[in-house]
Amino acid sequence: MTTFSKIGIIGSGKMGSDLFNYLSDFSFQLIWFTRNPDHKEILKNTYRKKIKRQLKHGIINQKAYELKEKYQITADLQQFSDCDLIIESVIESIDVKQQIFQQLDTIAKPSCVLASNSSSILPSEIAENSKHKNRIMGLHFFYPIAFKNVVEIVSSEDTDEISLEKIRLFLNQIKRFYLEQNERNAFILNRFLLQLQIKAYDLLRDKKMGFKQLDDVAKQFIPEFGLFEVMDHVGHNTMYQAILNYSRVDHNKRRYEPLLEELQTRKTGADKNLKKLFYEDDFENTDVDENIKSEILKQLKNTAEEHMNRFTKDYELNPYNLKKGMEEFCGLQL
Repeated sequence: MTTFSKIGIIGSGKMGSDLFNYLSDFSFQLIWFTRNPDHKEILKNTYRKKIKRQLKHGIINQKAYELKEKYQITADLQQFSDCDLIIESVIESIDVKQQIFQQLDTIAKPSCVLASNSSSILPSEIAENSKHKNRIMGLHFFYPIAFKNVVEIVSSEDTDEISLEKIRLFLNQIKRFYLEQNERNAFILNRFLLQLQIKAYDLLRDKKMGFKQLDDVAKQFIPEFGLFEVMDHVGHNTMYQAILNYSRVDHNKRRYEPLLEELQTRKTGADKNLKKLFYEDDFENTDVDENIKSEILKQLKNTAEEHMNRFTKDYELNPYNLKKGMEEFCGLQL
């Protein structure tokens, strides 16, 4: 079985841009969609300057430059009709995603695999009104792709084996470690990290600490980013919806309530200048007592070990793969 030749990327935000830039280092034909015609011209100009610099400084040769020069950036989704793989990477809205996949029903060729880079919406939900549920799946990359060597493949009961095998070959070709998941254990890496974020929020309130104070301690255990820092980075609206989605597949929904309530008060409303970032909270950034640091680290480690055992048992996961996935995702070593 051959892998994909032409790949389409839908979405020109941070993740869509990162996907396009990462895949442009391989020998695929690429087409990139943005719904904003003005943004299309900006993306084209930026990309042309980039590949000209690469050629000038010997990063790519003339043959690679000529291939990259043929990549398309478009505001017309109809141009995706001959793609072998289409990856959607737009905002985390089920309505928007469903609308896109319904459009692809009439555009994509029968053999094309349709994937969503969603971090919290299940493929069966995205494909609810689609005529081609068998070739729809989740393909969740982590940002930045070049430094996060892990991808989550999420299949529904309708996803067929041919589509899955094509995706496995594709991920091997682009040198990505991957975790295969069904809808019961979908998005397991974010859901695992969320248990540590919930614990950190409880510790913060108990110890009357600031968010950055807690993060500075926790980074001794989870080095890649702060537990609250990453929520500021992702955005509180997106985090709130993702946590709400994750809570729906957990029998103990009450554990999510305190953090959801906190995020509810911080969600960006109509005035986007009124963001209430965790790291912008006024709090005296004093040193944390060594005994308190030790206690926090101990409780975070205990929480991680507890959920490692719970997740591998309840979701029948390979513990090695889950541990490797978490290490690639956030540097957590268990």
